[in-house]
Amino acid sequence: MEQTPIISVVIPVYNAGRFLWECVNSVRNQTFRQWEAILVDDGSTDKSVGICDKIVHDDPRFRVIHKENGGVSSARNAGIDAARGQYLAFLDADDVMVPTYLQKMLDATETYATDLTICSYERFRADWTQKYVFTRFSVVLMKNRGEFLTVYTDSRTNLFGISIWAKLYRMDIINAYGIRFDPEISYEEDCDFNMRYVEHVNTVAALGEIMYRYRQSDETLSKAYRKDTFRFLAHGFRSRVALLEKNGMAEFKPNLEAIFMLVVKATSMKILSSPLSEREKLEEYRIMIGFPETQAAARCPIRQSSGFTRKIAFAVRRKSPRLLRLIMRLWKIADSVQDRINAVKYRIQYGK
Repeated sequence: MEQTPIISVVIPVYNAGRFLWECVNSVRNQTFRQWEAILVDDGSTDKSVGICDKIVHDDPRFRVIHKENGGVSSARNAGIDAARGQYLAFLDADDVMVPTYLQKMLDATETYATDLTICSYERFRADWTQKYVFTRFSVVLMKNRGEFLTVYTDSRTNLFGISIWAKLYRMDIINAYGIRFDPEISYEEDCDFNMRYVEHVNTVAALGEIMYRYRQSDETLSKAYRKDTFRFLAHGFRSRVALLEKNGMAEFKPNLEAIFMLVVKATSMKILSSPLSEREKLEEYRIMIGFPETQAAARCPIRQSSGFTRKIAFAVRRKSPRLLRLIMRLWKIADSVQDRINAVKYRIQYGK
């Protein structure tokens, strides 16, 4: 007799054939067994289609939804609509869960009766790993919404609130309030989903153990900058500010502005490294500078520790895309020189 799943894992799939087996096997290898996984093929044109069908044929705990390409938000919504579990987890098709992920996330959720459970994670590539540890303790319990919202006010924990992976959600909350992804938001859509969900959250458990691995693939890096995406980043910033203000935490707005200045810096670096023409880059700088959120971040009363970030903020305040472009070009030259110096030091130290 088929067991009713306790956890539903939604995996949106679009041309993910290169890493899909590794992703799926990380679900199969979970120590917790009462799960279902919903593969949502979002109009793939590679071998993903056949892989999805074979997975479902071989393991009845997997289901597949084949649909026309509509973007990751519509794919995740289709998975949510099909989910039968009491809890919901999202897994990207090129990421992996450690074997104890579902069990430990569920244990924390049920032990502490939480509305949301999150865990530490790491980003990785073939030759690189970066760990993001929420706490040095095994678990931190946040007993009200205000405690959790402070996550967004610290650059070290901000991404723990924005991302949808490394989290376990309650399906009763999602269904009761009709929480879905907005198909019109094609970048940082996870932040928008979380803003909708967090409005109904009271207790949160954060686990110190790293149990989710987020792949920073070469494909991801090559598409590091996409035109017309900064407006979605600004939307996410506005959403976080509004949520803090709604919960009587307006005094933390400067913290969000300081963090958003780091987003402005990161976007400036991505524009510089993009394959856009110089004319197009200048236009992207102009568009970014014109957002009121960018101006607010550049005028934030919290002083940025990085001199480079302060120079970018100065160019933004002057509303000068040409000055910003010059600052970025000088940074690139300085960074290249530093790389060469480091290479020479390495050869001297190791004789290579």
